[in-house]
Amino acid sequence: MDFPRTADDVEPLLDTMSSLIGEMGTIREQAATLTATATELEGRLQVTVNARGLVVHTVVDEDALSSTTASRLSSAFTAATQGAAQEVAKKTQELWAPVIEMQKSLPRATDILDGLPDIGSLFGPQPEPPSTAPSEPADEVYVEVEETAIADDEPHYEDLSTASPKRHSVTDRAW
Repeated sequence: MDFPRTADDVEPLLDTMSSLIGEMGTIREQAATLTATATELEGRLQVTVNARGLVVHTVVDEDALSSTTASRLSSAFTAATQGAAQEVAKKTQELWAPVIEMQKSLPRATDILDGLPDIGSLFGPQPEPPSTAPSEPADEVYVEVEETAIADDEPHYEDLSTASPKRHSVTDRAW
């Protein structure tokens, strides 16, 4: 669509934008309710995730617990969770595809007002998707703490005879 040249050209543009905004609200509601389920271990493990990729339901067959090692079960759980999350992402992209195409047909703000910066360029390049590769396990750190006992039951106080510089904080009465 070319940039509107007259007042008569503005009405179809506003209609398109109004339709786009309405459709975006509907898609946002639909996308929020998406779920996906993936299976591993020949169907003996099922993981369901919500629209954000968070696990909302897990089913593990009793046979899988007795015939699979803990390591294999945990790897299968990770794989099923990632598979379900990828499926939710794919469904979300499919929902938004028509809106994205409609947006591409609208004039850009830089076409309307000369010298206006492109808003998309202000945010920089889109970040890479997060890795699904397992991270290296952290080295375990043990800290030994020595318990000390006070020789007497007398209270102990710090010597505050030297004044420290006053620092202002939100709890000062002046606030």
